[in-house]
Amino acid sequence: MPLSPDSLAVWKRLTSALTLGVLVAGTATSAAPSAQVIWSSEKDPGSGSWFGGPQSIPYALSQQANIALTSPTTTAATTLAVDPTVQYQTMLGIGTSMEESTVFNLSRMSLAKRTEVLKKLVDPSTGAGINLLRITFGASDFTGRQFYTYDDRPAGQTDPNLTYFSIQKDIDYNIVSTIKQVLALNPNLKIFASPWSPPAWMKDNGSLIGGKLLSQYIPNLAVYYRKAIQAYQAQGIPIYALTVQNEPLYTAPDYPSASVDPAQEKQLILALKNELNANGLSTRIWAYDHNFDSAWSYVPTILDDATSNAAVDGVAFHDYAGDPSIMTQVRNSYPNKNIYLTERTVWGTSGADRMAQYFRNWAAGYNAWVTMLDSNIQPEKWTGTPGPTMLIQSASTYDTYWALPEYYLIAQYSKYVKPGAKRISSSYGSASTVTNVSFLNPDNTIVSVVINQTASSQRFKLSSEGWELLATLPAKTVGTYTWLRESSGTAPNLLANPGLEADGTLSGWNAEWHSGELAHKVDTDYPYTGNYKLTHYAPTAYQQITGQSLNVANGAYRASVWVRSSGGQRALRLYAKNHGSAEVTAEIGSGVVSGWTKYTINNIQVSNGFIEVGVYSDALAQNWAAFDQFELVKQ
Repeated sequence: MPLSPDSLAVWKRLTSALTLGVLVAGTATSAAPSAQVIWSSEKDPGSGSWFGGPQSIPYALSQQANIALTSPTTTAATTLAVDPTVQYQTMLGIGTSMEESTVFNLSRMSLAKRTEVLKKLVDPSTGAGINLLRITFGASDFTGRQFYTYDDRPAGQTDPNLTYFSIQKDIDYNIVSTIKQVLALNPNLKIFASPWSPPAWMKDNGSLIGGKLLSQYIPNLAVYYRKAIQAYQAQGIPIYALTVQNEPLYTAPDYPSASVDPAQEKQLILALKNELNANGLSTRIWAYDHNFDSAWSYVPTILDDATSNAAVDGVAFHDYAGDPSIMTQVRNSYPNKNIYLTERTVWGTSGADRMAQYFRNWAAGYNAWVTMLDSNIQPEKWTGTPGPTMLIQSASTYDTYWALPEYYLIAQYSKYVKPGAKRISSSYGSASTVTNVSFLNPDNTIVSVVINQTASSQRFKLSSEGWELLATLPAKTVGTYTWLRESSGTAPNLLANPGLEADGTLSGWNAEWHSGELAHKVDTDYPYTGNYKLTHYAPTAYQQITGQSLNVANGAYRASVWVRSSGGQRALRLYAKNHGSAEVTAEIGSGVVSGWTKYTINNIQVSNGFIEVGVYSDALAQNWAAFDQFELVKQ
């Protein structure tokens, strides 16, 4: 249809309206979502200076002004795409440890101050909301006591019937009472346990330090673990899960540890599972519990066997060697198993980013290690010198303590990512700008954690389901952004033939074109879904509109379409017009869109009972754009 003088006037009016649509996009008034914003900053991460006393922190779970989400803008900023329709692992929890060093220091406090500290850790409203806690069965390297297990015998004696089994030391050392107090403050908190060593008489060197598990005692050790779970349960402390040996590939020179090879751990898991089943216990078994780098030398022995695979709920990892991507490799090989990061304390914004990497590599839980040492770096019996803990107690005034940035940085996750949340698809970003991981909570709130590791403030966009959040994050700061996702219910698609599947025709669609030939068609080349898609293309320059007009009830609507494009067009957009207010658009633009990408217009306000929705191309010769799965729904 060649351009005549009359049609030129129509075309000028059309392009004027379209231009106006570009100007007003995102300005329509409606109940747009608003994001809550919380910041925490690093300060001297990992520095021993923190043992000397508290320091000021720029941001510490600091509430900022809410940010209203808008329709997409053209503002230049790092863009992080967040897609809650693509979901990954279900989160179990985020937390720390309640090992004996921390309990030792808490026990020196007055009841009121100890309660204050525990609430600061686990209270979902006033504290960090920590909801996953690791305890040790017997002593670890972080203790103020002599090393012990639950069945210690004089040298040369054994106790295969576990006649002397007892958790009395855990009671005497206030471990049990402290954990009970934690549960009283947060009854939804889950606890998992890890043993550092079997009783010495079960090992080849007769010592809690180092040595190897003797295979002849594997059945006895399974009973030992079962009895420990039952003993804690009798105290009102349910054990959600057990890692059967902490770091089974490492024999420490000076603290409790044990070598347990993969074949032994497989036997131990099977024996323990039988014990649990026979006694009606639901405690989960987590395999491995060691570093990324050695996982492939260990895990297959357990999970390649159908019986031991069925006995295991998940695989636990530590982060002292190797890369978190190993967790994704293990998960991809064993997709029916959960993944957990059970031990690693991290510091600063680089640590917050490391946590994001854990979650992006399928970790359903994260636990820091050691919660509170005192200002003399005590008590502990580890080989080296520990770094600062998230809380530090004064060694001279026991009721005095201070929180480090790491307390606030872990709370950027634990306070807002709820148990049962799903990690969702999001752009990672880069360390030179910002990085990200995002979640969808059971209450339908989106939680996006954005990390700025750089020395300057960073501007970024969160782009999600047609909404955009534009923000600036200060240097060396983590921001948590939460907003309520719009209902994802099954609102009906009001468009006719939205996927062009009506016998591969344009039934229901109207066209307007201004070139030598009609420049749209339905074809079968790589549709997004189904068998057909719409294509705009011509060998010469063209302008093409494909749209659909319909009568609708007044109210707010959302329009969307999936797009691929060669790029190069003068203009390419999804539009909505004639609905009683100014035209609004989602600009696809002139860049290449290599993979199917969803473009959305939110909050289209219909006030006259009518709307036209479609796509528009103003293209150079041989530019093409493909469209599929149009949608118009009432919000």
